[in-house]
Amino acid sequence: MNALAIDRLEAGYEPGLPIVRGASLAVAAGEIVAVLGPNGAGKSTLVKAAAGLVPVSGGSVRLNGRDITHAAAHRLVHEGLAFVPQTDNVFARLTVAENLELAAAIVVRARSDREARLAPLYAMFPDLERQRRLSAGRLSGGQRQMLAVARALIARPSVLMLDEPSAGLSPKLVGQVFDKLAEVRASGVTLVLVEQNVKAALALADRGVVLVEGRERLVAPAAELRGDARIADLYLGRA
Repeated sequence: MNALAIDRLEAGYEPGLPIVRGASLAVAAGEIVAVLGPNGAGKSTLVKAAAGLVPVSGGSVRLNGRDITHAAAHRLVHEGLAFVPQTDNVFARLTVAENLELAAAIVVRARSDREARLAPLYAMFPDLERQRRLSAGRLSGGQRQMLAVARALIARPSVLMLDEPSAGLSPKLVGQVFDKLAEVRASGVTLVLVEQNVKAALALADRGVVLVEGRERLVAPAAELRGDARIADLYLGRA
């Protein structure tokens, strides 16, 4: 059974104007899948629709075998699906600790349970431990992205989806963030990431999926896609 199964999904922001046009995506438990494609291909809309943030007009989404196609976004957090958006993914005026404590308060009620959730995250993200009293707006881009990931992990999801986690980061910070994502996978979380940085994404992922015009056009192991001329053709509209 797949951890996440998207089948012939139709989704978009306006009725009758789908951006995702029958895309399918199967993600095995423990896998990292990179969703690639040119601008406007529907990559972000795909993961947002799966996360309950964009209306779905057709197809289905299943999480660990359960149908979550039309589930509300706030309920999916408790079902085991977490999503990290590209922007506005932390509260800039709150401290690192306040960001994490607020997320923990939403997920669990007892303070002792919240502390039990936070301790392993501070261990996984030592930069956040050191900067816990600093406002999130003063963090580096890489640290802010790590905070966003840590907040999502408080819910202990089985599947974590990320929209452009490398956006705006220097190559060094991209490496640091992706190293942490590898650690997240090692902890037992399945990852789906939308990425424009094809090289970095395929270095991390097990498989890549290339979307064009709202449909998957190429699905293959990441190792096979590195340097594959078909990706350039799809990005440039030559295939």
